[in-house]
Amino acid sequence: MENPSRMSTEHGVTPAAEPTTSDTRSVQLVAPESWRISAGELFALDGSPRSAAIAQLISDLESPYGEGMPFTKQELLDLLSRPEAQEVYYDKILKYATPVSLEIQKKEHEDYTKIFMKESYQKAGLDFLRTQREYLDRAEQEYGVLRRDIVSVLIWESGLGKFTGDFREFNVFLGLILFLDRAQNAAVQKLVAEGKPNPLSNPAHAEKERKRLDNRKAESVRNLVALLRLSKQIGADPLGITGSWGGAIGYVQFMPSNLKYAVDGDGDGKVNLSSWPDAIMSVAYYLKTLGNYESTDAGRRRALFRYNPSKEYVDGVKLVAETIWRRHLNGE
Repeated sequence: MENPSRMSTEHGVTPAAEPTTSDTRSVQLVAPESWRISAGELFALDGSPRSAAIAQLISDLESPYGEGMPFTKQELLDLLSRPEAQEVYYDKILKYATPVSLEIQKKEHEDYTKIFMKESYQKAGLDFLRTQREYLDRAEQEYGVLRRDIVSVLIWESGLGKFTGDFREFNVFLGLILFLDRAQNAAVQKLVAEGKPNPLSNPAHAEKERKRLDNRKAESVRNLVALLRLSKQIGADPLGITGSWGGAIGYVQFMPSNLKYAVDGDGDGKVNLSSWPDAIMSVAYYLKTLGNYESTDAGRRRALFRYNPSKEYVDGVKLVAETIWRRHLNGE
């Protein structure tokens, strides 16, 4: 609940949503042959971590503290020996790494607003208000979160379950940790080759970009640690967990480090973010707990910005919410 802005998942939630294409691996560019996730990318011949980020990863995985169960370096090496662990989502890493990523993100959110205001999504939202009334009522009563905001968030995050992503989350996070700097170099070379100016030639902008990438890598470490430790706790195969290209999971698009805010909405003893009761109650709980949601305009904006720190996202969610709600009140 990318960090993102749909691109800056550093803050918590990221969308799988790419409704203008399809969120599948078939549209990806092919990574250079040298871009493969492997033990050699993480560790030197003497077994020492090749970077501060990898050192932090191992320390946090093996720590006796924190959520889930400790995950050893050897268990990580065992995962890395599996062929499916080697895949790198090259074009997605380039998208994060490019120095013009914020401009891309802003344009995407503006495009999403147009898409989600289309009649098909409006009707889907109206139907959702009716079919999920029981849990939307409960969420509004228990957490004070307006049902129209819950519906709109779920439209924006996954198109009401239409696109949740099929990217292997282990590869998403480890790819960002290992290749983000390399990807920025490639992105800059591409800009220059297209005759565009090098954004990093400005020292102030270059320093800002360095901090942004460092933050992105640190966030990826936190989410990979959560993914592996929680997977071990529940006995799941970490390489079998899929989600968005930014690392988010389920209808709500929670990052692994935010799964602690997921709610068992139907009381069946387990949390499934690909079920509507759990998704509805989880969105409401997240907005209330982390966003300090209030039903005022300012309170709604504050909470939605916590879900995704982008003005365009907040404006878009509110527009879709108000439009659907107005039509609902008119009996459509």
